[in-house]
Amino acid sequence: MQQTEKYWNLINRIVLVAIILMAGVGVVLAFTPKVKQLQDYQATYDSLQQRHSSTLASEQDLKEKQRRFRSDPDFVQKVAHEVGYARTNEFIFHFPEETGTN
Repeated sequence: MQQTEKYWNLINRIVLVAIILMAGVGVVLAFTPKVKQLQDYQATYDSLQQRHSSTLASEQDLKEKQRRFRSDPDFVQKVAHEVGYARTNEFIFHFPEETGTN
């Protein structure tokens, strides 16, 4: 009788360990796609944060240029010259770029 109890206890332990292992594998398999999805969301969030930061920096730059256009006549003249405008008494010289061949 003790021998059969011993075998049943061994079988119960083996079955319990197998059930625990299967439950653990099931939990891992159930949450693996969610972990991947979370990583994808985090990557998207990081890229959007980076775009947001660059957009804010660009906005600050444009606001600074706007402020300078309103208050700095030298800046306005410099920008006008860069895009090809000149006053009536000024000459603009365009020099061709050298290609480096002699």
